[in-house]
Amino acid sequence: MSTTSKDSLAEIIIQENDVIEDNTRDEIILHEDFNEWTERKYIIRKSIPVSLAYLLLYALQLISVLSLGHLGSTELAASTLASMISLITFVSVMYGAATALDTLCSQAYTSGNMKMVGVYLQRSIIINFLGFIPIACIWWEADRILIFIGQSPEISAKAALFLRYLLIGAPAYLVFVNLERYLLAQGIMNVITYVLIICCIIDACLNFMLVWYKPLSLGFIGAPISTAITYWLMFIFLVVYTKFINGYQAWGGWSRAAFNGWKHILRLMIPGILMLCSEWWALEIITFLAGYLGELSLASQGIIITSLNILYQLPFGVSIAASNRVGNLLGAGLIERAKMTSKVSMQIAIIISLFNAAILIGFKDIWGYIFTFDDDVVKYTSYVLPFTGIADGINSVGYGILRGQGRQNIGALLTIPGYFLIGIPIGILAAFKLGYGLREPIGNDNWRNVKSEWKKA
Repeated sequence: MSTTSKDSLAEIIIQENDVIEDNTRDEIILHEDFNEWTERKYIIRKSIPVSLAYLLLYALQLISVLSLGHLGSTELAASTLASMISLITFVSVMYGAATALDTLCSQAYTSGNMKMVGVYLQRSIIINFLGFIPIACIWWEADRILIFIGQSPEISAKAALFLRYLLIGAPAYLVFVNLERYLLAQGIMNVITYVLIICCIIDACLNFMLVWYKPLSLGFIGAPISTAITYWLMFIFLVVYTKFINGYQAWGGWSRAAFNGWKHILRLMIPGILMLCSEWWALEIITFLAGYLGELSLASQGIIITSLNILYQLPFGVSIAASNRVGNLLGAGLIERAKMTSKVSMQIAIIISLFNAAILIGFKDIWGYIFTFDDDVVKYTSYVLPFTGIADGINSVGYGILRGQGRQNIGALLTIPGYFLIGIPIGILAAFKLGYGLREPIGNDNWRNVKSEWKKA
C-alpha cells in the first residue's frame, strides 16, 4: 500500500463521504477496560459463533455430496467434481473478494463515517456480480470443459447438470457472503450462526425429500435444487434480520457512490482473491497429485483434507474476529490497541494450533475410523496426520490481521510463493523422487512473520 497520505486507507474512507458523528466509537471501542485479558476475552467471545458458522457452511457443502453418495458411484463422483468446481471458481473467489470488506467496512464503522459501510457493501456486490458472469458461463459449459480435459462423458454431463441447477442459488449466496461481512464489521456475529443452523436443518430435509422421498423425489438434480433453495433462504433470513432487527444502522440506502471509487476496493479485492484462492487451490492440487501415488494415498488425502477443513474453522473464526477488531481500532485511530489485539490474537492462534496438532497426533491411530472402516487407509492416514496442519491456525490469524490493516497484498505475496514456489515443488520432489509418499506435500505452508508497519495501515 502506498505510504502517501493520498492513498492511505484512513484518508480514503474519510474523504469519500461527509463524516457522520455517532457514538459507535464509544460502543465498540471504549465500553470496557482495554488490556490483554479483556481483549483476549473479546476475541474469543466473538470468534466462537463465527467458527461455528463456518463449520456449518462447510457442512452445507457436504450434505449434497452425502445424500448423492448412496445413489451410486457415478452420482457421487459427479457431485464431488461439481462441488470442487464450485469451490475453486466461485466460493473461494467470492470469499477472497469479500476480504476487502474486512478492511473497508470495519475501519469505516469506527471512523465516524458509518454510512460508508453500506456504500462499500453495495460496491462489493456490484463488482462481484460482474465477476460472476464469466463464472456462470464456465458452469453452464462445464461438461464440454471436463470432457476436453479427459473426464468421462457421463460424469462430466452430470457434474454440469449439478452446476446448472446450482446457478439458481449462486446470486443469493454471493449477496449472503457480502452481507455477512457487512454485519461482522459491526460486531454482529451470532445471527449468522443462527441462520446457518436453521438452513442446515432445512437443507438436510430438502435433500431427503427431493433426492430420496419417492412422492417428491427428483433424483440426482434434487441435491443442487435443495442447495439453491437453501442459499436463497440464507439470503432472505439475513436481509430480514438486517432490515428489521440489527445492522441497518450502517445502511444509508442505495447510493450512486456505489458506482464510484472502484479502484480502491479492487486494490484490496484482487490480492485478497489471490491470497485466499492460492491456499484453497493448492490443497486441490495436492489432492490431485495424491491420486498419482495410488488409491490408498488418495483415500488418505481425502480424510486429511476433510479433517483439516473441520479443524481449520476454529482459528478461522479467530481470524475473522481479529480482522474486524483490528480494522475497528485502526478506523478509530487506536494504533497501539490494534497492535495489542494482534498480539493476543496470535497467542490464541498458537494455542489453537497446538490443540489441533495434539488431537491429530494423539488420535492418529484411530482418527481414520471416523471416515472409513478400511484398516489399510486408517493405518496409512496415521502415518501422515502428525505432519499436517500445525501452521494452519497461525497462518489464518496472521492473514486476518493483515486484512484488518488493508494489507492483503502482503498476504498474497507470502501465500503464492509459499505454496507454488516452495511448498508444492518440495512436496512433489519428496513424494515422487525421494519416496516419502504423501507425507511431504502436506504441511509445507509455514507462516512468515512480517513486522507490521502500523502507521502505514
